Amino acid sequence: MRTFFPSLRTALALTAAALAAAPALALDLSWSGFGTLGWAQSNRDYRIERSIDDEGTAERDTVFGLQLDARLAEQWTATVQLRAAESLQKDRRWDLTPTWAFVAWRPSDDWLLRLGRMRLPLYLYSELLDVGATHDLARLPTEMYSIAPSNEFDGLAATRTWGLGEDELALDVYGGRARTTARFWSRDGAERRRPAGANFVDVDVQLFGGALTLRRADALWRASVHHVRTSQSDGTKMPVTLPWVELAPGVGFYKTDNSIPYGPALSQVSAITNLIFTLGVEQRFAEHWRVAAEFARDIQRDTELGSNTAGGYVALFREFETVTPYVAWSKLRSTRGTREWYRRLTEGGLPPGLPGAEQIAAGQRLTAETIWAADQRALALGASWNLGSGHKLKAEWKRTHIGQMSRLIDTPAGADTIHDTHVDVWSLDYNFAY
Repeated sequence: MRTFFPSLRTALALTAAALAAAPALALDLSWSGFGTLGWAQSNRDYRIERSIDDEGTAERDTVFGLQLDARLAEQWTATVQLRAAESLQKDRRWDLTPTWAFVAWRPSDDWLLRLGRMRLPLYLYSELLDVGATHDLARLPTEMYSIAPSNEFDGLAATRTWGLGEDELALDVYGGRARTTARFWSRDGAERRRPAGANFVDVDVQLFGGALTLRRADALWRASVHHVRTSQSDGTKMPVTLPWVELAPGVGFYKTDNSIPYGPALSQVSAITNLIFTLGVEQRFAEHWRVAAEFARDIQRDTELGSNTAGGYVALFREFETVTPYVAWSKLRSTRGTREWYRRLTEGGLPPGLPGAEQIAAGQRLTAETIWAADQRALALGASWNLGSGHKLKAEWKRTHIGQMSRLIDTPAGADTIHDTHVDVWSLDYNFAY
């Protein structure tokens, strides 16, 4: 049985057809735009979060977006949003991509049905992910907002809303697919298998889930659950586990490729499954004070080498008319089993000098670099200045402590895994929305 997932092309075609067929209707068009001009610089010569190092970069945070909303009829609307930002497919490049492209039907005030490309209802600020003018954090904490392989999907979504006096409760359910690109950093690479540096792998993602959101005058709550199934677009399979090949008592290695003639064949799967649970809240608890917190648990199935993680943050804000200083603490950590696999593959190996020892060690490291293991926590101090009319200026200092490892760091060639250290990042952003 084939599963039908509407594509972005379908959504764009439907939108174009609706606009072309609408001259007899009182077509209502509205435009909006947003963007961030950002600069980030660290105290390290290696890169963190793809592009931040001691030379500084505008690539990490700078983004521009343009959105068109069309009312096609009393119950029908269409939305298209384009975003220019750092490319998912190549470093040091920008791409213009459609982040929203859907047709919506509202049969009543309580129901909303959408078809096309939409934002996943995953995080507390998912709908406003790129619109920095709508929140006070200079950068939404990476320890939370780097969990999903894609923030957009092509498919169907239904929203049911209940009015609770002055409050509103909404249930979002969705299903669809995403074609995205995963970035893996290889410290040294390996001949014929993977070059050193950034490597980009196209992946297909099938996903469905739901989110329950409570909106109040002084609070926003969201809880969500998501079922995600991921496979490589070229059909490459992933190992379930790595067998230990013992050559002599206490001497051996982990088999990472079936081309190695020793040990049992690798057990492999063509797709892996993740279950993701999130909980978030933004609450005003006193005059001029509010707190925001989010937590996510990502459970990897089908393989022992997956990205089992728990992450989240807590941020405290104090408003002084146009200035809002804040402090935020965040953490991202893989499970003990995941971190242990990373340690085995990067620290273990055959004694130097044995035939093939260097190639075996390279293969183990390449596999470790695909695990996306993380062990880090961060403290950020910053402030947001409201300049009025949808304009904000933000500044932040963030210290990230790296424990055993971090998949968000590009380890220099030939260097040991970056661990037990810290990275300071200074950020300055100008945000606008109109």
